Amino acid sequence: MAYTIIRTNGASLTTIQDGTINTTSTSLGLPGRNYAGYGQTLNQNLVKLIEHFANDTPPPNPLKGQLWFNTNNGTLNVCPYDGTTSAASWLTLASTNSGGTATLGNLTVTGNQSANNLSVTHDIVGDTITVRLATVSDTLAASTASITSATIPTLNTQTVNAGSSTTVASMIGIWEVYGNASGNAFSMKNGNISFAAGPSGLNTGPGIKCDNFMYANGAPFNPSGTYTNTNVSDFLTGANSVTRFTGNIAPTKITTSTIAGGGNISGIWTLDTGARFQATYADLAERFEADAEYDPGTVVELGGDKEVTAVVDDLSDKVFGVVSDTAAYLMNNQSGYTDKTHPPVAISGRVRVKVTGQVKKGDRLVSAGNGMARSAQVNEATAFNTIGRSLKDKNTDSAGTVEAIVVII
Repeated sequence: MAYTIIRTNGASLTTIQDGTINTTSTSLGLPGRNYAGYGQTLNQNLVKLIEHFANDTPPPNPLKGQLWFNTNNGTLNVCPYDGTTSAASWLTLASTNSGGTATLGNLTVTGNQSANNLSVTHDIVGDTITVRLATVSDTLAASTASITSATIPTLNTQTVNAGSSTTVASMIGIWEVYGNASGNAFSMKNGNISFAAGPSGLNTGPGIKCDNFMYANGAPFNPSGTYTNTNVSDFLTGANSVTRFTGNIAPTKITTSTIAGGGNISGIWTLDTGARFQATYADLAERFEADAEYDPGTVVELGGDKEVTAVVDDLSDKVFGVVSDTAAYLMNNQSGYTDKTHPPVAISGRVRVKVTGQVKKGDRLVSAGNGMARSAQVNEATAFNTIGRSLKDKNTDSAGTVEAIVVII
């Protein structure tokens, strides 16, 4: 009576006739009823099962789920489909030496791994990943994952990805970045480096500390002197009252963010022999408190409810200066003073002056009242009422302005 062989899933595998042996349906010899020498066949089958068909090639006629030990690389493999004879197509379960690989889909590794025996060649994506003494050789996509162990001695990877350009990730601890002799150690492709305040309760504010000079756009920034972590940090953060640049610094331009915003220079400075300050404009002015808001060019005198007021009288010997909005050098520019309450008053230099009537270049200017000036007539100008001398002609009788040299005594 023939044997009918049923698979685990209930499907029929084959039928074995009496006195025969089936060697084509599986990797084992399946003896039928009254087959001579069946005992030897059974023993050989047991040995093959114990060895997991140990060989350098897969066993013939494998069934899905069958195990095979690959003696070439010391790995245990699983047959994915019936009849799979290509070694590369079998799934690798584990390795018994450093040359093996694991090609399963989802893999959970528990326990500690010794150095260099876990190599990941594809993305790790998932929840928290704890890796000990491992080498990750490809992209670590950390959109929802993190490496929580501090015991990884080396992480060899080309890309550490937070998940997307808008995903925020964190690096915690003290890190050192090493470049090479001909390249940058740390290069920014897009965005900025932002320094945020430290964790609450810790004295770790933002800042930069470095042992060597810093570079911008490839050009060296190299002021003379010796710098250490301490004084470079102080210079960049302004944390303490320390000496800045005890040597020489020779920039071609020092500027604030805006002309109107200005900046501050503190300390006592001396111009060396041959050095000079140069300005775009040409009048020396000082802020004085005014009793009203005055336009540039207004002729003022000492008096009124405050320090200065618009000149009142014709040929006044109280003239004191001209309101300027182009001072080359401005004195008494204290914090809180504005042009409305403390206008700059030019007391020397080139400035535009409100005048009435015709003016010839070279004419001496005297007060005309109502905050204006006019050309002096013969024998009118004195050392006390003269505002300055006109540098331009004005050929109209109406009110206007003229550029003049102002000298007040």
